[in-house]
Amino acid sequence: MLRTEYIRLLFVALLSLLMVCQPTHAARHKEKGNQSNIYLTEWARLKHQAELGDPDALFILGNYYFKPPKGSSFRQDLEQSAEYYFEASIRGHASAQYNMGVMFHQGLGVKQNDIEAYAWFKIASGNKSPVAKHTTQESVRAVKIFESQMDKKMLASGTDKVSFYKKVITEKRYRQAKIPK
Repeated sequence: MLRTEYIRLLFVALLSLLMVCQPTHAARHKEKGNQSNIYLTEWARLKHQAELGDPDALFILGNYYFKPPKGSSFRQDLEQSAEYYFEASIRGHASAQYNMGVMFHQGLGVKQNDIEAYAWFKIASGNKSPVAKHTTQESVRAVKIFESQMDKKMLASGTDKVSFYKKVITEKRYRQAKIPK
């Protein structure tokens, strides 16, 4: 009897401690406006941020589907990965733009398309993000290779794609861009 009473008191003390700590915990998860979100898992938080259009969250989800972490419940899904990378790309994420170039060039999760690959490498090569220095350098190399191998008609088509995607990115008209199937 004494032991069960001790456990009950310990539980009540723990519960009251959690109630005291809750406002600071909720404050850390504050979103835009007065709404606060409390996430049960990192996955839920990441998914929510992606739904809000956060390019970093979209890129991370693309990575999870491209190469799932060992021991996770993720299964490789290159089509889903390409969709997340595409959404991050049109929101200006340089690494996602580079990855889209690779995926289109190699036909990973999307139909192989060198014009799309060239367009995404070209966009990534001009991305001024300071964290994307290596990606930008690799993209510049890829653009040079494509430009040396593509005919004038393909280059013109690629340049049109670049103009279209840049317009989508700068004007934030994300719904205008669809991943080519």
